[in-house]
Amino acid sequence: MPKMSMTMTEGTFLAWHKSPGDEIREGEVVCEVATDKVDMEVEATVTGTLTRLLATPDDVIPVGEPIAYVAADADDLLDGLFDPPKPASEGRAEPPPPTPPVVSSSGTTPAVPAARRLAAERGINLATVTPTGPWDTVRLVDLPAARPRKPGNGRAAVARRMVASARIPQFVLHRDLDLEETPRTHGWTVLLVHAFARALRRHPDLNASWVDDALQHHDHIGVAVAVDTSRGLLAPVLTDPDQDDLDTLATRVTDVVERARSGRLTLAELSAPATTTVSNLGGLGVTGFHALLTPPQATALAVGAVEPRVVPIAGGLGVRLRCTVGLTVDHRVADGAAGARLLATLRELL
Repeated sequence: MPKMSMTMTEGTFLAWHKSPGDEIREGEVVCEVATDKVDMEVEATVTGTLTRLLATPDDVIPVGEPIAYVAADADDLLDGLFDPPKPASEGRAEPPPPTPPVVSSSGTTPAVPAARRLAAERGINLATVTPTGPWDTVRLVDLPAARPRKPGNGRAAVARRMVASARIPQFVLHRDLDLEETPRTHGWTVLLVHAFARALRRHPDLNASWVDDALQHHDHIGVAVAVDTSRGLLAPVLTDPDQDDLDTLATRVTDVVERARSGRLTLAELSAPATTTVSNLGGLGVTGFHALLTPPQATALAVGAVEPRVVPIAGGLGVRLRCTVGLTVDHRVADGAAGARLLATLRELL
């Protein structure tokens, strides 16, 4: 299992593109793996023959554990000995037959080096394995299959982040935003991401992180947009979205959401440094909620449903388009008044 991001400790196996016995070349895509952030194609690192596939769909495998075994010239010192003899060329003498491997007087079972190493790693006694190679030599394909791994449920990555979040002293501020006069041509998520990034730019004290008992301010604004997918929650990062016009940002958001749901995000989009998160559950009918922080981010904006509400107006009651947002703040980075000022700026911009 390759390590495909700095935070990756395990991966969920998705699918094989090859079968046992297939020839593979270095750089050729052989399978797909889901990391804690994105689905990725895995390329072969060697040229050879796939002898055994250990991973099956939904297996959760630690980084560095084998997902398959490959026979290559460097691993199988008996390469070619198992092939049928080729007819002698006219005018040339037929080469002598290969010399069988030597079995020591101690009774060591003959085996190809790759099979001997794998057996040692898995604690398999070669004497208990039925050989299929010539002169009763044990090959890789003769070894018993590895024990099945526990299938994952896609929640491990979220669980790790939320356990880390629970250690952060955080508070939540709620505020109703009046959107009656806000242009509605680009979708609410686009408008809120744009306005929230602009508000953070005006309040750099909240565009920061608490790391190693010290406050670190960020020069950029990275907004992680929470996307609900069939494989769980993904949060691709939009860098400096406030510097885009609304048309450009709408295109970026639409594209990244579609690719998140189809499992085609790039590692760069998921590994870019995020300084905040925007999560919009309004489309699912949620009127208000609060989002937990994702370390080391100091803020998160939870967006509820945008809907008409009866509100007090001059002279009585009226109906206005409103939305309740919840701003979660790391209390080590800022206090409640700073968060309230940020929400006031967001209201003003909208």
